[in-house]
Amino acid sequence: MFRRFAIAAAAAACLVLTACGGGGHTRGMFTGYVMGKTEAEIVDKYGEPAAVDHSSPERTVITYKTKTFDPDNSNRTDPETVVFLQKDKDGKVTAVDVQYRG
Repeated sequence: MFRRFAIAAAAAACLVLTACGGGGHTRGMFTGYVMGKTEAEIVDKYGEPAAVDHSSPERTVITYKTKTFDPDNSNRTDPETVVFLQKDKDGKVTAVDVQYRG
C-alpha cells in the first residue's frame, strides 16, 4: 500500500516539476516580463534562445524552445515561444510582441 502511494506521489511531483520547470514559465508571466525589455535583459532572465534573427536592423526575433506552458490548456508546453523586438522612436530595440507556436 505504501509503495503505491510513494509511486503516485513521485508521479505527481514529476508532473508539477514538468509544468514549473520543463516548460518553465506560464505564458502570462513570460509575456509580462519580456514586453518592453531589450534582448540582453530577456537573455539574462531566460537564458540563451534557440535562435536569434538579426537580419533586419529595425527588428529582432528571438525564438525559445519549450520555455513556456499554457495554463489554460492543461499546462501544455509550447514547442516555440517567439519574441519580436522592434526599434522604438528613441532607437532602442525592445520586445513588442510574443507568439506561442505549436
